[in-house]
Amino acid sequence: MTDIYFVKSDIHFTKTEKKLIEYIIASPQEFIRMSIGDIARRIGTSEPTVSRFARHCGYNDFKELKGSVLRHLSEENPPAGKLISTLGNESASTPDGFLRRQQHCIEKTLEFLDLESLHKAADALLKAENIYIYAKGASVSMAELLRFRLNRFGRRVTLLPAGSSELFEYMNFFTDKDLVVLFGFQKTPKEAAVLLDYQKRTGYQCIFFTSRLYHSLEQESVIPLFVFRGEPSEYHSMAAPAALLDALVVMLGAKLGETSSEQLDCLYQLKEHYKTEIPR
Repeated sequence: MTDIYFVKSDIHFTKTEKKLIEYIIASPQEFIRMSIGDIARRIGTSEPTVSRFARHCGYNDFKELKGSVLRHLSEENPPAGKLISTLGNESASTPDGFLRRQQHCIEKTLEFLDLESLHKAADALLKAENIYIYAKGASVSMAELLRFRLNRFGRRVTLLPAGSSELFEYMNFFTDKDLVVLFGFQKTPKEAAVLLDYQKRTGYQCIFFTSRLYHSLEQESVIPLFVFRGEPSEYHSMAAPAALLDALVVMLGAKLGETSSEQLDCLYQLKEHYKTEIPR
């Protein structure tokens, strides 16, 4: 992220300070209610480190930093903020409470939605000769969904293996005309980090679905798409990632125009031709 509303000067931040920035951006309502000790324990650092961080951001102390974040929330009145009081009284362990929590995650994702990045991602999907998707664990469900959606538009899509040894077999054929879509969310898998590093050498574009607003992605050819999935200690659903993924697919369909309709019509005709031979 290049424009952080509570940072007054453009300076280099340490790894721990970047974690503090991520937490404030993702959870400002929680941050303004925390003491300096609370935030230090949450991030896993010391109170003096948090105090120095506030000064690095351009404030006299931690209290002044919290005041700046509070003023921003009061002025912006983001959509997600309207749900905070309701969510505070709902149990995420009940079906209705859980669904309200996912509504909050989608609202939070929308709050930080970068339309320019979304347009860039759709254009990259449109122009790529080959699209490779990497995901691990529960994120594989998102990779499969994206593959299914893109195949319907006639895109050439390959799901990359989760294991690093098999992954190298595919990487050897990457070119600067290809696109790699990564799902990393809160933590970046080691294999995804390898793909990001190899991108610097090969020049292919990357789309990175992530839950980290402030990260060290400095390559111009990496397009980050932020998804809020809740606090680190919470159960992480794929509701918000699926919503953002389908929003991207809808944008791609709009850019394809009549071509997208033609692809879907061809698929329909193919199914109709063989429907008596292959049961649905």
